[in-house]
Parts: sequence; structure tokens; C-alpha cells
Amino acid sequence: MRKILLCLLMAMVGSAVMAETDSKEYCTFVKNDRHVFFCSHRGITIVVDPTEGGIFEPHISIINETGRAFVFEPKAITAEAFAIPGVDSKSTRYRTDRWVSKGDTAYLERDLLTVYTPEKYAKKVSRSMWWGNLLGEMLVAGVESIGETSDREQFWYDVRRERRMEQAEADRQAEIKRISEGYWRANTIFTDEEHEGFIAIKHVRTKYLRLNIPVDGETFHFIIDAQKHY
Repeated sequence: MRKILLCLLMAMVGSAVMAETDSKEYCTFVKNDRHVFFCSHRGITIVVDPTEGGIFEPHISIINETGRAFVFEPKAITAEAFAIPGVDSKSTRYRTDRWVSKGDTAYLERDLLTVYTPEKYAKKVSRSMWWGNLLGEMLVAGVESIGETSDREQFWYDVRRERRMEQAEADRQAEIKRISEGYWRANTIFTDEEHEGFIAIKHVRTKYLRLNIPVDGETFHFIIDAQKHY
């Protein structure tokens, strides 16, 4: 992974992106029709990849070429949504595309968003999947209850229901495992090594987020988007 990223960065396939009041150079490259964001500064390279989980579950990598080790603490990351001043409705407050797309964010407010801990995110996802499965089974049961049902039909309804429940539980456990293994946690990043993982941010109706990522005394400010490149 590290070699691939370094090759992409050295090739400079990206272009500069917005970076309010920050002298660092923020660039992009394209992956699967979408932007991946990166910044190299004083031996630290950060890559923010929202191509799979979207801007609310971005994958982030840090490459350490500073010549020293440091501890990185993902809990220090903050996420902000650009907002229109004086607008309180959540359905319209974050419709800031025309300003952010041009890099004109001075007029806008920034709302601090929740960045979940891995434990809270696992519980949230598990609960959401459980309720989704329950509601789905209620709908199926409602359809199956229409009209008369023979003993044979009822038997196969029960068999299929049991299989669906087993599959739903397997999917839920797989998602919990994915979060447990992939969510970013505190680690020492030694020189010439890479640390990577994802974080999860509470959803709001926006196409842009500002991520503030503190690394070894420097804070990197990324404006990431959910737009396709083409």
C-alpha cells in the first residue's frame, strides 16, 4: 500500500485543492471516478480516501518519513460541516456547494460534527442492522399472512425465515468485525512506516466536510467532497 501511494504522489497526478489559511499544499488524485486527497509536509504524508465508505467513513493513511517515531491519536481528529449563516433547517443549512466548490468559505459557518469512537460506531451499526432486519421480517410476515396458507407453505415460510435470520446475524457479526479490525486507533508510527484505518462521522446533508487531523504537532486541514471527478 505504501509503495503504491508514494508512486502516485511522486507522479503528482492530482491538482491543488482548497486549504483555508494553511500554507501546506493539498492535492488530489482520482480513484474509481472520485477524488482521493493527500498532503506531504515535513516528512509526513496523509492520504484521505473517501472512495469506498464515502466522506462520512473515510479511510486515512499516514506515512512517516520524518526520521523519528511519534504517537498518532485518532481521537484528536475533528470533523466540520460548512453551514449557511442564519439558516437553522438541517435540510438546507448545509447546502453550501456553490461556495465550497469555488473555495470561497470565509462567509460560511462550520458546525462541529460527532466523530464516533469505534465502540459507539459498532453499537450504532449493529442496532441499525438489527432494526432493519426486524422491520423487513415484519413486512414479509405481513405479505405471507394474506390469504390461506397450507401446512407445506407455512413450513417453507419458516425455513426461509430462519435462513434469513441466520444470514442477517452473520452479516451483523461481519460488520462488527470489520469495524473492530479497521477502525483507526492510537499507535506509534515509526519512521518509514505507515498507519492506516478509517473513522466514522455522524451524517448530515452535505457534500463537503472539513477534516482537521493533528499529527506530530502539526494540524492538517482537508476539505473532502463526495463528488465524482467526471
